[in-house]
Amino acid sequence: MHIEREQVGSDVVLKVAGRLDTPNAKPFEASLMEVVSMTDGGIVVNLAGVDYVSSSGLRALLVAGKAMRGAKRKLALSSLQPQIREVFDISGFSTLFEIN
Repeated sequence: MHIEREQVGSDVVLKVAGRLDTPNAKPFEASLMEVVSMTDGGIVVNLAGVDYVSSSGLRALLVAGKAMRGAKRKLALSSLQPQIREVFDISGFSTLFEIN
C-alpha cells in the first residue's frame, strides 16, 4: 500500500494505492489519524488506486470518520472503483461518508 499526501487549500487529500486489507489496515489507520491530528480542515481520501478493501480497511476509515465528526470536520471519499463502491453500498458504509 502507498499513500501520498497533498494539501489542497484547507483540506488534505490522501491518495491511496494498493489493498486495504488486514496487513495494511493498521498502517493506513495510523496515517489517517496522523492527518486528523495535524490538520484543522477536511480530509479527502482518494481511493482510485485501491482495488480491494477488507473489513479491517473499512474499520480504519470508520475510526477516522468518527474522530473527524467529533471535531466537526469532514472526511470524504473520492474516486472509488466500482467493486469498492459495491463493498461500501452492501456494508452500509456509503451512508456514513460523503462519496464523490
